[in-house]
Amino acid sequence: MNAYKALEIWTAQTLLDLGILFSIISAFLHIGRPYFERILSRMTLRVAADLWWLIYIILRDGLLFFSVLFIFLNVNLDLMADIKIGLPFVPFGMVVLVISLIIKVFRNTEDYNKLSKINNYIIAFGAFLNFIGYVLVMEAPGDEYPAAKQPFWQTTKSLRSNLNPELSTVVFYITFVLLILTFTAALYYFSRQFRSNTTDKIKGKENVQA
Repeated sequence: MNAYKALEIWTAQTLLDLGILFSIISAFLHIGRPYFERILSRMTLRVAADLWWLIYIILRDGLLFFSVLFIFLNVNLDLMADIKIGLPFVPFGMVVLVISLIIKVFRNTEDYNKLSKINNYIIAFGAFLNFIGYVLVMEAPGDEYPAAKQPFWQTTKSLRSNLNPELSTVVFYITFVLLILTFTAALYYFSRQFRSNTTDKIKGKENVQA
């Protein structure tokens, strides 16, 4: 293995690990919103309160976005053969997080309403899948541990993408189809929302002219 290939593998694995970590932190930030709101209510200075909330939003949604991006960059058959990805948990967790991002973009989840709570559960579920894939599959105990010879850990270790090309291929195809369906649904919803907004603007102008 040359230095370039080794650097590519190290970078890809690091980005994947960061993506998983970011998804877990973002899930905790979403679930912990009541705590941040309690702190916000105790701040007497408007500038401090605005800065506190802005930092919270940037961290919460920024980490969610980069977690999806970093994992997405590694879910391809070339890199799946080189690095260890917890199958099928991490790719499916990414799909769940993509759905949560789309809900955030097209629906109002900033108000702490029913949809916001549902989306928090979706994010938590995606992060949980990533956590399972990382702890039980990607970081399963090595050969230096006697427990590594147990059937459970032998099974989980076999779910690593670089050790199971057949499963990697199947999971990639399923993930690809799920992403296509998700993006198609998002595009359809966006076009319908755009047409609705355009119609409302035209009706508003006609009413003003009348």
